[in-house]
Amino acid sequence: MCDRCERLDEKIGHYKKVISAMTDQLTIERISALVLEMQTQKASLHPERPGGPAR
Repeated sequence: MCDRCERLDEKIGHYKKVISAMTDQLTIERISALVLEMQTQKASLHPERPGGPAR
């Protein structure tokens, strides 16, 4: 995993912990959207290559 992916994973983990302590639904929704955006960024860093796994 690259450096950027590791940083995104750390942030995602942090925000998931924050969500678990929240009770405000609007805040939970916004943080969840942020997590989804970071997961999308991570996926775009290493897109699957046609014809098999990345080398």
